[in-house]
Amino acid sequence: LYAWLSPLDNDYHNPAVLNRASELAYDAVRFDPNLPFAHAQVGFVLGLQKQFDASIAEFERATALNPSYTDWRFAFALVISGDSSRALLAAEAYKRTDPFYPPNAALWLGAANYMLQRYSEALPHFREVVTRAPRYGNGHIWCAANYAQLGLLDEARLQAAEAVRIDPT
Repeated sequence: LYAWLSPLDNDYHNPAVLNRASELAYDAVRFDPNLPFAHAQVGFVLGLQKQFDASIAEFERATALNPSYTDWRFAFALVISGDSSRALLAAEAYKRTDPFYPPNAALWLGAANYMLQRYSEALPHFREVVTRAPRYGNGHIWCAANYAQLGLLDEARLQAAEAVRIDPT
């Protein structure tokens, strides 16, 4: 799955790679239908395939199997499906359970705030992403958009320029 997400080679955004990731995720669920992470993996793939209702159902199944289970990717699924209020709760829950959370957890917490037009609340999360993962272009893109919404156009231009520097394509 991360081969599909990462612009490292010809696997990047290759539909066959995403289909293979889907097959493997469903294999994991068949192997152990009681494993929350397997359902979350299916949910993540379904979200990338824009099957939003099915994606959310898989994340909900993961939580039903283990009410303590959290996953930053649930916030991703909720934001892209249009439920940013609920995404806030999912991202915050994940960050509480993992003190070493990946920058993507902060990114989707910021994105949820951004989509709710809570730009001041979103900004610290995006700044955290670009600080912790300075070569992650999407962090700079979200940060630039957020700065623009706040009317901080010089900062927005700097972040946009950094995103283009990281990935000119």
